[in-house]
Amino acid sequence: MTTPPGSSAQPPPAFGEEAPGEVPDLPAGIGGTDPESPLQYTKADVAAAIALLEGAGGGEPELVVALTDEQIAALDGYARRQFIAEPWLEEHPAQRHLAAGVALRALVAAEQVRLCTDESTGAQRWRAVPGIAGCLVLRRTAEQFTTAERTVRTAQGPQVHRLHYYAHPAGVLEEEVTAAGIHRFTALTPAQAGSRLSAFLDPLGVPSGGGDPVRVRASALAEHPLARRLGATRALSVLTRVRTADGEVQQLSAYATAQGVLAMEALDPGAEDPELEFREVNAAELDALAKVLVSAG
Repeated sequence: MTTPPGSSAQPPPAFGEEAPGEVPDLPAGIGGTDPESPLQYTKADVAAAIALLEGAGGGEPELVVALTDEQIAALDGYARRQFIAEPWLEEHPAQRHLAAGVALRALVAAEQVRLCTDESTGAQRWRAVPGIAGCLVLRRTAEQFTTAERTVRTAQGPQVHRLHYYAHPAGVLEEEVTAAGIHRFTALTPAQAGSRLSAFLDPLGVPSGGGDPVRVRASALAEHPLARRLGATRALSVLTRVRTADGEVQQLSAYATAQGVLAMEALDPGAEDPELEFREVNAAELDALAKVLVSAG
């Protein structure tokens, strides 16, 4: 990932009107030619990203765009390594190339992706409409991103739901990924992102009084009094925060139970038998934790 250019980028030119012609094969997506190299963005793409964040906070958050796994693969490159889950495509790995091609055809037909000419150079390249282009930039240029993966027990078995937060100095892009592989993008202020993550971690909304932390070795957890409560967890969320500048990773888990939310973090994650710290968090503490997790810096 790279740091996004500043707000001094020039406004985007008018979206191109060229006929799409034949839909190409784009293993590296619409922003590059080599799946192993960083994506390349135009000034117009960056301006679209800035506009999305500047528009956040004006009221209730609104969906920018919803894309499928295969549309993400088409736009970002079906041969490019992804850092988030693609539930539908992961069930059909042999069809990834074909599915991405079909998705690109649909995006071109809907005029969400068009072949445009750079007026200054005369070069042609494929570009997405500003809403999609802005999301593609923000998800690949964040100073840090946080993934929350929540597993809920249902009558049909465990169901997994995911939220990804891409933190920038000017705001946050949320990418919600459903179990069916639909990616829903919303531009948020840090406060909005923190509130949404807090609600995600505590779907039961059970009041909690907090309390002193409890520490136990992973090997001893099964025999600890906490084991019974953890066994009755209604929703388990695993959070991973990655700082892109140095690759620093922080992980913690949130157990939503009938008695409240328990946060757990390994104090020595690299150890063979790490010491785990559990602490019950009330609503205010959970909100504060969530805001830290989705803020840049």
